[in-house]
Amino acid sequence: MHEIRHLAANALMTGQADNPDIRILRRVSSLDALPLAPRGNGPFRKIAVLDTETTGTDALMDEIIDVAVVTLEVDAAGEIAGILSAGQALRDPGVAIPPHITRLTGITDADVRGKTIDLDRLERRLACADVLVAHNCAFDAAFIENLLPGLAGAAWACSANDFDWLDAGFDGRKLGHLLMQIDRFNGAHRAMADVVSLIHLLAHRLPHGGTVIGDLLANAERPTVRFEATGAPFDRRGELKARGYRWDARNRVWWIEIAKDECVEEERWFRQDIAPHGPLPRMTPITWHQRHR
Repeated sequence: MHEIRHLAANALMTGQADNPDIRILRRVSSLDALPLAPRGNGPFRKIAVLDTETTGTDALMDEIIDVAVVTLEVDAAGEIAGILSAGQALRDPGVAIPPHITRLTGITDADVRGKTIDLDRLERRLACADVLVAHNCAFDAAFIENLLPGLAGAAWACSANDFDWLDAGFDGRKLGHLLMQIDRFNGAHRAMADVVSLIHLLAHRLPHGGTVIGDLLANAERPTVRFEATGAPFDRRGELKARGYRWDARNRVWWIEIAKDECVEEERWFRQDIAPHGPLPRMTPITWHQRHR
């Protein structure tokens, strides 16, 4: 590690930072140093960027141990114009934190002992937002709505799935990997550290001049249809997977999310190639109030 730091410092001093064989990563800025767009007359949206750390992956069985929320003001052009609030809290789950969670997050039983989250304050902060943003938000939404049932039906946008990272010139969707591709890094894996990392990605300028958050909100807000391949024969799963369908284990059905104007063509393909004589495919309208649940 010392050698790597020495090489990076030497590259900066010797003007080799533009060398294609060398990449310099800089630590993410603190929130108070985040560049903000000039504040115009609006309109502005309140965007709550959040992250949770938990004792496991099952929202019905596991518990939140760390939560962070930063509320941004975003203008109509998708520019971050202000930071309205920021907060983080630890929570005693009432059970021992699994060792692998401690290794991942650095959070120990001693860190959370006796700690609680002000649920009323957290719910007010999230309820005031126009949309909640998280990376892989199906995970966070499940835990948040289990902890705060009053937030059921809130609008969510997923920075991992509601934005086309590949089309924007990135590869992969993991937060840390994406961060490195904008020449940044964050050494911590705690809720607030992940929120700050995500905000840097959301503020990233795209080749067309707009920001990631601008495109993300536009994509997430657009209504879609959940097209379910009801009655699809088991031996057609290969064709379904190749077309982009995913398996819903809970409801035991293959499904895909498509634009409303694609439904007629999708039904034609489904009837011709998958289930000519089966039941009608189920088509359910979806907005960011139902998506990722």
